[in-house]
Amino acid sequence: MIKYEDILDARDNLNSEIIRTPLQIWRHASSQTGKQINLKVETLQRTGSFKPRGAWNKLRLISKADRAKGVICASAGNHAQGVAFAAHCLGVKATIVMPDTAPEIKIAQTKLYGDPEIIIYGENLADSNKKAFELQKVRGSIFIHAYDDDDVIAGQGTLGLEIIEQCPEVDTIVVPVGGGGLISGIAVAVRAVKPEVKFIGVQAKGAAAVVQALETGKPVTLTESRTIADGINVRSTGIRPIEIMTALRLPVMRVSDDQIRAAMIALCQTAKLVVEPAGAAAAAAVLFYPELFTESKNIVAVLSGANINICCYSAILQAFPREAAADAGLACLSCTGGDNRQSCLGSARYLIGDPFSDIKK
Repeated sequence: MIKYEDILDARDNLNSEIIRTPLQIWRHASSQTGKQINLKVETLQRTGSFKPRGAWNKLRLISKADRAKGVICASAGNHAQGVAFAAHCLGVKATIVMPDTAPEIKIAQTKLYGDPEIIIYGENLADSNKKAFELQKVRGSIFIHAYDDDDVIAGQGTLGLEIIEQCPEVDTIVVPVGGGGLISGIAVAVRAVKPEVKFIGVQAKGAAAVVQALETGKPVTLTESRTIADGINVRSTGIRPIEIMTALRLPVMRVSDDQIRAAMIALCQTAKLVVEPAGAAAAAAVLFYPELFTESKNIVAVLSGANINICCYSAILQAFPREAAADAGLACLSCTGGDNRQSCLGSARYLIGDPFSDIKK
């Protein structure tokens, strides 16, 4: 299990392009909940997600002899970009295996960092991982796991150091969970300084492998998974994150795709932030499960990524059902007034109580 000192070392040796991302108060959610809801905006990180933190830390610790062999990883997109970025900075040849389902924008963005070899293989990340391991054995490359690696977890933990520095009064931290590397690193960093801080991990209901692994006490591989949150759509859990999460007693809950959509809309409309589905999972937990935060006063929700094609973003939001909108405190109104349509819309704005409401129908 990694130590606090490993994370401090990772922080002291971060690449200068990996920024200290802002932490801002989400005033809309704060006014609704009566709590101070803070957003750790990792969507503004280099490559659009937290992943460069862990990838850089892993690569910097690899010997020059091993770097000469090249590195290889499997990823649906965000880890791919993190590894490609770190490898490019260090002049290391990178091979990235991505599944057929990887979003086009994430494939395109990965190509921007140096000249990585990108191999599209398999229907899901498990297939891509298998292919990457096969290539690693043949080529002798260094495999960089997205979450089941101590150096990667320590790198992700630098985000936790920033949270403590930016919000020393924090009492609850909510983190999206795919394989568990991010929440594990953050928790080790934070608990070393403030052991009383509560953690809540958040998975998509359609890809809740870590939830099952914590319940059974051993690694789990799902036979299938389905969620709009590709960034946390992980079928196989690792060993190291489960060990850390078990030792630190980090609970993980589930949110639905509709709740994630609602959080994406709320973040866009009220915080002016575009967030990919996986990145909005923690915000969804805050919005829809207030009973989990009855004793919390100062909450930090980690927005872990923003790599999403604008057309996909629009399609996801347009699929948002009215029932879920009501649960999220959003209103969907219909106005049929013929020549009196503008008058009808004006009346609707009056009923809402906001003359500048964004009413589309």
